[in-house]
Amino acid sequence: MSANAYLHRPPTHYVAHIRLALPIMFAQMGHLIVQMTDSIMLGHYDTTALAASSFAQSVFTVGLVFSVGVTLALTPPVGAARGAQDVLAAVRWLKHGAAVNLTIALLVTLLLLALYPWLNRMGQTPTVAAAASNYYLCLVASLVPVIVFQTFRQFTEGLGNTRIAAAITVLEVLLNIVLNYVLIFGHWGCPRLGLVGAGLATLLVRLALPLAFAGFFIKLQFFAPYRAALRTVPWSRAVTGEYFRLGLPLGGQFVLEVGAFAAGALMMGWLGEIEQAAHQIAIGIASFTFMGASGIAAATTIRVSYYLGARQPAAMRAAGFAGAHVVLAYMGLTALVILALHSALPLLYTGDSAVIGKAAKLLLFAAAFQLVDGLQVVMLAALRALTDAATPTVLAGIAYLGVALPTSYVLAFPLGWREAGIWMGYVAGLALAAGLFLARFHILSRTPECRSAGVSGSHTET
Repeated sequence: MSANAYLHRPPTHYVAHIRLALPIMFAQMGHLIVQMTDSIMLGHYDTTALAASSFAQSVFTVGLVFSVGVTLALTPPVGAARGAQDVLAAVRWLKHGAAVNLTIALLVTLLLLALYPWLNRMGQTPTVAAAASNYYLCLVASLVPVIVFQTFRQFTEGLGNTRIAAAITVLEVLLNIVLNYVLIFGHWGCPRLGLVGAGLATLLVRLALPLAFAGFFIKLQFFAPYRAALRTVPWSRAVTGEYFRLGLPLGGQFVLEVGAFAAGALMMGWLGEIEQAAHQIAIGIASFTFMGASGIAAATTIRVSYYLGARQPAAMRAAGFAGAHVVLAYMGLTALVILALHSALPLLYTGDSAVIGKAAKLLLFAAAFQLVDGLQVVMLAALRALTDAATPTVLAGIAYLGVALPTSYVLAFPLGWREAGIWMGYVAGLALAAGLFLARFHILSRTPECRSAGVSGSHTET
């Protein structure tokens, strides 16, 4: 059954939402499985390598998520164009979005390279900082191919096809496991490279992703009308400017949230190598469950933007709240799983008893913020579908810069709560963000501007 059928099929928005979201959830979780594989293998290699990977990723991730956030600007206008059955408009956004995304990725790569000489001045232990250097360079080199892949992916998801990215994810997971096994531990005649091997594996896998997607784009009949239209669409300064207007705040939103988590990882390094390694384990597990929520969020963007383009405002509002209900159910289940297994899950990563004990404690905080973490990402996705970018960025700044980071620092250091204090700051910031984004969508989706998109469709609000 086609994605369009999923969008329109009774009995409710929930069935449509879950069916559209499942392939995205699989793809998102697949990306995290790659990172978790790195952490698990490095944890069994040695604790210093695991801590160094956490440090390098915390610095690199800020640039990565900003660049990825900009690519998310492609899905809402493409989804609206699909709702309006306008192939030329969809391709116009692809052409200009690809140019902007690549430009941003190249600039961010240069900025990340400029940070390289400063890695040993960020408060980490000398052994961790030294071990992280070459791994960091491999991560930076992988940014451009990741963004090319993301551009293909966001365009395709805007068209309602969520299965292609899921298929490529299978290749990503399998290739990463094999390359890590060979390069980290030195099998099949290769040298034992440890953390550098993990970095090389990541780079090779990320180079394969856009090549695989380009093959699908060139060969599949699904893309035929868009390939044909791509040759006829002229360049437009207005479209480029509009993409920047939406994309830059979206990148900023991601930087604010992920930057708060990255700052927490740096603070963990100030506490010590054991705390840093424990944080890497706990954040990896929390990120895995969050990827499922982000898949539900991506489906929310697709469906809300579709109904906006199709001029069905009541269905648009219902789709947004259906996403919220689905993610709350999903994240409620993950919270229960984490609570039940918080002492056992760290054993997958390491045999170091000190690291295991601290990671198990941090997972209790991860369970505590599951619901609000899922709700904030889905409501932000619904706002993104309405091309509401500037105000949510301000709200994210309040939640993460104004609340999460200061709370983490004060609780961890002046009050002496150490790693628990850092994670309590995460809980506070995410809870505030969820409430602010939910209120914003509730208000904005009822405004005359949204309702003037057209008369209500046959769907009822859920």
